Amino acid sequence: MTRLLLVLALGTLVGCTNIYPAGPLAKSGFGPKMGKDKGDKEKEEPPEPVTVPAVKPTPPLNTTGPEDVTPEDPNFAIRKLQQELEADKKTIPTAPKTAEVSRYKNGVKVN
Repeated sequence: MTRLLLVLALGTLVGCTNIYPAGPLAKSGFGPKMGKDKGDKEKEEPPEPVTVPAVKPTPPLNTTGPEDVTPEDPNFAIRKLQQELEADKKTIPTAPKTAEVSRYKNGVKVN
């Protein structure tokens, strides 16, 4: 029994910080602290991501239909459809880039 007490006393003198109290006295303040308390600032959740609503596209042109195809000149309907598709390609706006790149160095965010 004395050897056990001697080992425990030497362990606390040397600075053994891996021994934590357990049981009813664990939260009473005896023994080393389990973690450093830095206040509520560290416990805050990250801010909500910024969401940008998508741009509503313009409706496509409908200038060519099945009634425009005639046996006399079927190529006219093809050219008209190609022009309609080209006009639709020009009216589509480019999507905004929403990717955000974060760079960290040694656990600290670098701008």
